[in-house]
Amino acid sequence: MQARLVALTMHLTMATETLDRGQLLAARSDAQDAVRELREVIQGIHPPILDSGLDAAVQTLAARSPVPVEATVELPERPSAALETIAYFTLAELLTNVAKHSGSTRATVTLTGRDGSLRLVVQDNGRGGASLVGGTGLRGIADRAATVDGTVDVVSPPGGPTVVTVDLPLVL
Repeated sequence: MQARLVALTMHLTMATETLDRGQLLAARSDAQDAVRELREVIQGIHPPILDSGLDAAVQTLAARSPVPVEATVELPERPSAALETIAYFTLAELLTNVAKHSGSTRATVTLTGRDGSLRLVVQDNGRGGASLVGGTGLRGIADRAATVDGTVDVVSPPGGPTVVTVDLPLVL
C-alpha cells in the first residue's frame, strides 16, 4: 500500500507540472487502488472491544459519540468474527458521519439479527441530504457491505431525518 501511495504522489506531482490528463487518470487509479487496499487492511483488523461481543462494541461506540446515541442490540446468537468486524467498522463510520455532517442533536442505533440477516439501522435528527451518490463515506460503507453480499439503503430527505439501513448476511 505504501508503494501505491508513493506512486500516487509521483503521478500527482507530474500531473501538476504538466497538466497531463493521462497522469491525472493514473493518479486517480492509484488513489482508488490505495483506498481498496486500505479497506482490505481495515477489514483484517479486529478491534479488542469485539472480544466482549458486538453488543459491547455497539454500546461503546454509542457512548463515545459526540452526538448522544441511544443503542439497542438484539442478537439471538453471536455473529462470526468477520461479520462483527464489518458491522463494527460500518457503525463507527456511520456515527462519524452523523457527528461530522448531519447537524444532529441525537441519533439511534438498532442492531438486530433475525431470518438469517444482521440489520443495522442508524437514524439521526439532522438536516438530511445524505446520499450514496457523490461522497465516498456512504459509498465506502456500501462497498464494504457488498463484499459479503450485504446492502445499504439511505433515506435522507432535505430537512431530515436520515435513516441508513445496512443488511448483512448473519452467516458468512
